[in-house]
Amino acid sequence: MNSFDQFLTDRRFRSSMQTSEDQRNPFENDFSRVVFSSSFRRLQDKTQVFQLDKGDFVRTRLTHSIEVSSLGRSIGLSVENRLIDAGILSPEKRGHIPSILATAGLVHDIGNPPFGHFGEWAIQDYFRRFFRTNFTCADALTPAQQHDFIYFDGNVQTFRVLRKLHYIKDSEGMNLTFAVLATIVKYPCSSLEGNTSEGGILRKKFGYFQSEAADYADIAREFSLSGRYPLTFLLEAADDIAYSIADIEDACKKGLIGYMEIRTFLEEGLQPISLSEQERDADFITLFTDLYNDVAQSYKNKLELAVQRFRIVVQRFMISAAVDTFYAHIDEICAGTYNKDLLENSWASNIRRVFKDLGQHIFAHKTIIEKEVVGFNIIHYLLDEFVEAVSSDELQKNPKQPRLYNMISSNYRFIYEHFSDHSLYSRLQLAVDYISGMTDNFALKRYRIFRGIE
Repeated sequence: MNSFDQFLTDRRFRSSMQTSEDQRNPFENDFSRVVFSSSFRRLQDKTQVFQLDKGDFVRTRLTHSIEVSSLGRSIGLSVENRLIDAGILSPEKRGHIPSILATAGLVHDIGNPPFGHFGEWAIQDYFRRFFRTNFTCADALTPAQQHDFIYFDGNVQTFRVLRKLHYIKDSEGMNLTFAVLATIVKYPCSSLEGNTSEGGILRKKFGYFQSEAADYADIAREFSLSGRYPLTFLLEAADDIAYSIADIEDACKKGLIGYMEIRTFLEEGLQPISLSEQERDADFITLFTDLYNDVAQSYKNKLELAVQRFRIVVQRFMISAAVDTFYAHIDEICAGTYNKDLLENSWASNIRRVFKDLGQHIFAHKTIIEKEVVGFNIIHYLLDEFVEAVSSDELQKNPKQPRLYNMISSNYRFIYEHFSDHSLYSRLQLAVDYISGMTDNFALKRYRIFRGIE
């Protein structure tokens, strides 16, 4: 087997000094950089599922990211122990894998726009229309640059945020380690190469904008990557485990799903003929029924408590499945030839699919769709205003355009003015950087002010 040490180098784009008193490993240092960043703080007002929610129970992007970080650390510890015991990883590297995954879990959604995944679709839709009607702008961009906008993705924006959009002392942004940056890139290809049903999961979407293509190339060379960085599979599993079950928990709290609905999905999705041996032994249908019946009838939130207890068991089950599958395919993963989703290819694939189907059922609820439409319209409106402002060559002639330009975050404007080529591509990115960096309520407030509603 390959030595895993090669994937745990502490290289950064700019060298970073640590004092002798600082006993953290380099990836724990990254963790602290993220925790104290403004982009991470803004996740507290970004949608996970329930947009513009007034309650304090349902998850936001911030709480979801903390949960992914926790799960990632747990998975990393289990994988690390196996690799060390097998002689694949040096004992002196102990602690590095869980630290990388904990940090990557914190940042994996840091580039997501307001209003959840519907915010991504709103940006994509806007630019498809924009390029169809603005031929001059379309002709000024390469096909790959156009695709960066019409296939906009929050995970790709995350890589850009970490590399370019945190001005601290120079153009290197947060200056995180290559290992953490590599972990968040799920699809190691450009927007022109990805977004296709061909090529397995590695080409399903894309991983970096043209503006950061050289950065990713440096990272890929450092680790001799021909596919995904190995720990990306584990981060993806942690993310799937976190949201697939937690979304159901939140939906119960909101009253969007009941006991019989959950039980029906379990019964239909866990047919005995298709189950793995481990899934049969777990007997999730009986387990869920027993957990529900064990809660006292006098307890007001009976279903919520049963689902919370069920979540604990299922998460533990899926973590074990992800660890086993990763270790079983370690040679392919290190060689870059493994091209499957860990959980879908594991002995937990059926229970994972049940929760995925349950999630789709919840997302189709009227209350969620109504707020998604609101978010969609807000983002379209803001893009209309700011794209016109940044793409116009008449900033000094039209009194509205310079005013809108000056409303963009001074941090983003400084980065654009000092570290970009001022091309149309860079100007359009400036508008998208600003809007995708907004929180849900900030975007709503901007919309209401511009429309004269308040």
